[in-house]
Amino acid sequence: MTMNRLFFYLLLLLSVLLHSCLTDIDRELDVKPKLVLHCYLIPQMDTIILILTNSAPLFAKPTIKIEKIPNAIVELSTDNKEWVKMEYDSFWEVYMLTQAKFPIIEGKTYYLRASSTGFETVFSSCTVPVLRETHFDYVVEEHSGCVHDGEIYLEPHLHTYFRWIDYVGEDNYYILCKKYNLITNKWDNEGGHIKDTSAFFSWDYYRDDNYKQCIFSDEGNDGRRMSVLIGNVWEHDNNVILIQVDKHCYKFESSLANYDSDMQFFMLEPIQLYSNIKNGYGVFGAFVMREYPIIIDN
Repeated sequence: MTMNRLFFYLLLLLSVLLHSCLTDIDRELDVKPKLVLHCYLIPQMDTIILILTNSAPLFAKPTIKIEKIPNAIVELSTDNKEWVKMEYDSFWEVYMLTQAKFPIIEGKTYYLRASSTGFETVFSSCTVPVLRETHFDYVVEEHSGCVHDGEIYLEPHLHTYFRWIDYVGEDNYYILCKKYNLITNKWDNEGGHIKDTSAFFSWDYYRDDNYKQCIFSDEGNDGRRMSVLIGNVWEHDNNVILIQVDKHCYKFESSLANYDSDMQFFMLEPIQLYSNIKNGYGVFGAFVMREYPIIIDN
């Protein structure tokens, strides 16, 4: 497998792992823990990766610790009849399956099941979006006398807009990301160094001028031009990744984006993380992606 791609996708999954384990589970009262999983199918990546942990009921006696589950049977299927097993990687503590053994095809529906001793078997399914032509572009304009984040900017400054045309006649969901190089290390439990990895790619969501993560639905904008004013485009940003996601991915990522701010006012009801896992928690979704270069003349 291409290691750069593997690490690129791995970090995305690890970045949401802590949140994926904090879904409705903290509302459980004296019930058995359930399986919590996170898996996205991506045709552009050569390896499928799935993270599997347990939930931790709030008032369980004794207290249950959230841990990786290495001994589960995790399987994928194209017809809900014939199943292909994912293998556990003890180094990265995830389940993996290469596309050489199990191809991911745009427009196709896939099924997932996972079981482990002491837990209910969990099930889910998702359909991979079709990568559509969006005529993506960007425009940089000079503005002055604008208000950004409550502050007035009188001096001339640049506005960067990302724009694309929604594909007509179907429900579409989008995420805008930036990509950058990282170097990571793997450490053992005692803090000893195990392995250096080479530089790899990772991503982070772009944020709009109101500092909201760029996650969009085309509801009310079917077939129209969509546009977002980006708050900051740093000099080292040289590309943007437009991700077309399925509804499960969109709902999960949207609820995840709101999770950190749901307790700003203690009288508000907490936001629940979306889950499409039967008998468990987490998300099984899919997306397709395309990278576009950014060239900004200052």
